[in-house]
Amino acid sequence: MAVSKRAVITALNRAPLQGSDRGALALGILIDVLMDDDDTVRLLVKDRLEGEGGPRPVPEAWVAALEAAARAVPGVRSVRTERRPAGTVPPSVQQQAQRMRPAADFGSAVVIAVASGKGGVGKSTVTANLAAALAGRGLRVGAVDADIYGFSLPALLGATEPPAATAEKRLLPTLASGVRLLSMDFFVPAGQAVVWRGPMLGKALTEFLSHADWGELDYLLLDLPPGTGDVALDIHEMLPGSREIVVTTPDPLAGRVAIRAGQMAQKTGHTVLGVVENMSFLRCGHCGQELHPFGEGGGRHVAEGLGGVPVLARVPLGGPPRPGTGLFGPDTEPGRAFLGLAEAVARGVL
Repeated sequence: MAVSKRAVITALNRAPLQGSDRGALALGILIDVLMDDDDTVRLLVKDRLEGEGGPRPVPEAWVAALEAAARAVPGVRSVRTERRPAGTVPPSVQQQAQRMRPAADFGSAVVIAVASGKGGVGKSTVTANLAAALAGRGLRVGAVDADIYGFSLPALLGATEPPAATAEKRLLPTLASGVRLLSMDFFVPAGQAVVWRGPMLGKALTEFLSHADWGELDYLLLDLPPGTGDVALDIHEMLPGSREIVVTTPDPLAGRVAIRAGQMAQKTGHTVLGVVENMSFLRCGHCGQELHPFGEGGGRHVAEGLGGVPVLARVPLGGPPRPGTGLFGPDTEPGRAFLGLAEAVARGVL
């Protein structure tokens, strides 16, 4: 997969520059980032930095930090730096920065993105049940269905009413199972697919995150699309303080793919709270033993691959969920697992 120039620029802007509390874009030391066909990144860096004391050379430590940040972006094979006088190349990096999504402000709310490497692992089910379990603890919880193409949170949370609008024409999230919710599902005619390119998806997310009236929240959960594409990158740019939970199944092959989603969060400066192993086992109705129809070890493998983060929950197969929703009651084994997950999340981030 080709390396995204925007991913490289984002990583460069997050690189810590010794002696400065500003990023590379604010300092204006980057002229351009060039992507070669062999996944080599060429950094065009100004040879001098303008300041109150007059021009001075860009510190070597800064250049080394930028090179290290670029090398850490998944898919980058090598990095080369070229020093150039200011003004010799159009400042395309600055133009790119202006097109990046502005950060969304949710005050003191804890923002948690729920991610997976591939579809079909139950990421949305985990998001919905975690959101409902946190709301059940008396917390103010919001949820954004950021899986624009595969939205399912309204059905899982049992939403019956679409969002309203305030007098200022801002979206007012609907309430479902105690959770404030926004999803593309409310704005697409039933049975029709969302056929949009990346920029349109970004505009929808901006509307949900920056222009909606969420009120005061304790938690905001985001159901990300699977993989490491543009939507996930937009989310990480707009919510720089967000944490992440990675969902996988017990299958070690699924775990290998899930690690990439967690690594994307880590590479962009976000904290991975831990891993949820969904469909972890099936309880035998006769002997009570755990059966493993989908294998074993996937959650542990992902946790180890992300630097030893905890396995927050092992959610078994079971049910049925509450009628009209995808939520499991507290008297079911999956429901108890989700209550434990909510407790672990609250304990880990407060």
